[in-house]
Amino acid sequence: MPINRERIEEWSNGYWLLRFYQDFMFKLYFKTEIVGMEKLPPGAAFIFAPNHQNTLIDALAMLTLKHGWQPVFLARADIFKKSAISKILTFLKILPVYRIRDGYENLSLNDRIFQKTMDVIRHGNGLVILPEGSHVGFKRLRPLKKGIARIVLQTENAADGSLNIHIVPVGLDYSNYVKYRSKLLIRIGEPFPVKKYLDLYRQNKALAYNALTEELAERLKNEMIHIEDKANYDDYLFLTHIFPMFYIKKNNLSPTQNQAFEISKRLISKLDGLKDFKSSTFNAIVQLTKDLRNLILKYRITSESLPANAGIAVNLFWMIPLFIILTPFAIFGFINHFVPIMFPYWLSKRFKDVQFHSSIRHTVSLLLLPIAYTIQPVIVGLIFNSLRIALLYLFAMPVTAIMLYHWRKLYYKIIAVTRIAVLAQQHPSELKRINNLYYMLIDEIKSIYQDG
Repeated sequence: MPINRERIEEWSNGYWLLRFYQDFMFKLYFKTEIVGMEKLPPGAAFIFAPNHQNTLIDALAMLTLKHGWQPVFLARADIFKKSAISKILTFLKILPVYRIRDGYENLSLNDRIFQKTMDVIRHGNGLVILPEGSHVGFKRLRPLKKGIARIVLQTENAADGSLNIHIVPVGLDYSNYVKYRSKLLIRIGEPFPVKKYLDLYRQNKALAYNALTEELAERLKNEMIHIEDKANYDDYLFLTHIFPMFYIKKNNLSPTQNQAFEISKRLISKLDGLKDFKSSTFNAIVQLTKDLRNLILKYRITSESLPANAGIAVNLFWMIPLFIILTPFAIFGFINHFVPIMFPYWLSKRFKDVQFHSSIRHTVSLLLLPIAYTIQPVIVGLIFNSLRIALLYLFAMPVTAIMLYHWRKLYYKIIAVTRIAVLAQQHPSELKRINNLYYMLIDEIKSIYQDG
């Protein structure tokens, strides 16, 4: 039975309800900060083009941009092969795009898809295309596929330039791809009009595709963390973790994700320039970075703990009692969320690609949490034959879940502080060495960061 996509551009109440719930849960999973929405000009049709590092999560991140909008996504056609899956994807406002590998005879099906994209754009919906084509778990933009250029130019050309399509580069930057309550920064770049390439498209399609793709790539690099140096990637990444924290605190800057991003972008640019023009200084910084990374890895100290101050051990006097007090509430919270927590976690571990883990955990939890919050209070109410107890239990579930989260967070803080305290007691010279390397590295970075 064919799947009806004829009304995919129209408002869907069912989709809205699911999206509202999804957005709420998504922002619980990721601390999301959005900047640049004011760049979107009125009266334009938008095709959003984010970088692609974290599978389905990247697409879900785009849903958080605006309340009340229902963007349509384009995805590769091979995931639509099964009828049931195809129906679900269509409900989720995802359209297939056919490639040569899907069969040459299927390429003609793209004609209807392109026509439908025109309907979507005319209807005022945003269109989302991930131009890298596939995901990868590192902070570097890969060569873009030509598909986005073909789609937007063919669509704008078919409307003789009247759609006023603008491509919006979107940078997605995760502090951690999997960890619950990690940070996500969404940066909206400066949109650029497609129709400026129409004349070239009508003369030479290949040249127009290349020109548009190159401009999009450069604009995307401006909105994301792009580390070109593959050999020293881990060192660059480490420096973007420790230096923004230091710089923001030292200069009393607002500790926003975007502030840290801007500092990291400038730092990467400075390091790249140093590598080209002062290689000896660059190599010295890289070596300091490697030495520090190796030491904190050896003693299992986190980069967030730097500089490693042995005096923070005094915090254990309030951390441990608080941990003990929270423990019974955390246990209660874990027991009552055992299935929504552990089943998605277990299922995600069956995927070797780590970038799938947050997608699995998030989407499966979306399904399991409403079931748990419906069935478990009913069971408790029946056991005690009391509606009041059932309602109290329902209220206690999210409260103890919050306590469980903070209990777990406190546990890792205690571990981090304890490791520093033990290192200070057993190997004080090593702790001193770690801090010396840290301050030497910070001084070197400050000198190049402030230069010019």
